[in-house]
Amino acid sequence: MILDIVKLKDEPAVGECAIKRNGRVVGGIKMVKLPSPTGWEITFGGKVIRVTENASRATTEMISASQLDTDGNYSGLCYQIHSGSLFNKYDIYEMRYQSLSYTLYPIAPSDCKALPVFYGALQIASVENDLSDKSLFRDGQVLAEDDRAAFVGLIFLCYVRSYPGPLVSVTNKKLLGKIDRSFPDRIRI
Repeated sequence: MILDIVKLKDEPAVGECAIKRNGRVVGGIKMVKLPSPTGWEITFGGKVIRVTENASRATTEMISASQLDTDGNYSGLCYQIHSGSLFNKYDIYEMRYQSLSYTLYPIAPSDCKALPVFYGALQIASVENDLSDKSLFRDGQVLAEDDRAAFVGLIFLCYVRSYPGPLVSVTNKKLLGKIDRSFPDRIRI
């Protein structure tokens, strides 16, 4: 499944994007930015997910934790966490969504245009990686295996745009080995 994120509105108080699949609108992303950012609202597949910023952190390792609510009910957390060794530290993005754990690795090799999203060791989605535009509301793309992976990719897209961290160097062989370079081709078939 390929979801195109298309910017509709980027005003001082509010921003909106449409979620399109095969040119047809299938959902939307909205954020009220004033008086202060209150979080994201993602509408997709008949569900509404709210990503509320500044949630209480479950552990001290969590950075910038955001609470996830699906259709008004608590459904998880999205956060950054420090990882790696003493001389090769980096942050990864993790999500606990409806009792399952997902990971987004902020890998930036020049031949990889998207950030990989994993469920365990299996890549299930990828999120666009255009860092030239720093706007929260810009066009983008999520590639996903199914609706659940699409939700996870959309949540990570919003979270990463809210808390953009540095991307991991191309030289990190451990993380580079995680990329499934055939993933985009499999999804586009």
